[in-house]
Amino acid sequence: MAEKTAIGIIPARHGSTRFPGKPLADIGGKPMIWHTYHNAKKSTRLSKLVVATDDQRIVDVVKDFGGEVFMTDPKWENGTERCLEVMNKLKEEGSSYDIVVNIQGDEPFIEASHIDSVVDVVATSDAVMGSLCRPHIDEADVMSVNNVKVVLDVNQFALYFSRALIPYNKKGAYDPDTKYWRKLGIYSYRADFLPKFIEMPASLLQKSEDLEQNKVIEAGYRIRMGIVNEAVHGVDTPEQLVHLNELIKSGEIKMTNS
Repeated sequence: MAEKTAIGIIPARHGSTRFPGKPLADIGGKPMIWHTYHNAKKSTRLSKLVVATDDQRIVDVVKDFGGEVFMTDPKWENGTERCLEVMNKLKEEGSSYDIVVNIQGDEPFIEASHIDSVVDVVATSDAVMGSLCRPHIDEADVMSVNNVKVVLDVNQFALYFSRALIPYNKKGAYDPDTKYWRKLGIYSYRADFLPKFIEMPASLLQKSEDLEQNKVIEAGYRIRMGIVNEAVHGVDTPEQLVHLNELIKSGEIKMTNS
């Protein structure tokens, strides 16, 4: 059987409320989108990599460094909708892929091996969707409502996603002997499932947790998780960017791209 083909799409929006212009923010002398694109390009499982944006400034920057970019409709509310528009445009041009990977544009240090893993969890199973998780670091890491947790079955299919402490226990407290899994931000989708995912109405569990992936499980589909040991998280605020550049300047973070 032929190996399933995958496309990586990097949604990049200029008009972020918390951090306007984030994709073009400077990191070590290069725009953030440059770092994300070049690190994702190292993936061995992607047949194609493109940026999807609604801003001409991002289009110009991506073209300037030799990347491929699509201008998408500004009406979209999230990156997943931009991914679908790109998929539809490529299909009209005669190109199709089995799996689409939604790569967060604000993760300049994303690891190519993680992209490979999130492709393979869908390519090697009947899952319609995939993501990654890592072991928790400490109590603060697992207790934060901003960090999404997931419980898995023996085959690494997700049973449930929550902002709360899961698995829970009778004491109602953090247990250092329990293995908690923290979900990462990257997603992969079977290409024929992506339109269904966007069209699916919000579910009870999705609304309760404010986690869109729960509607997939609630509808009877399966999400498979890849497990990684470590992950560098994205840049969410201007303050984080300043700190990141200070670490680069001091040599605590080494720039590997050229």
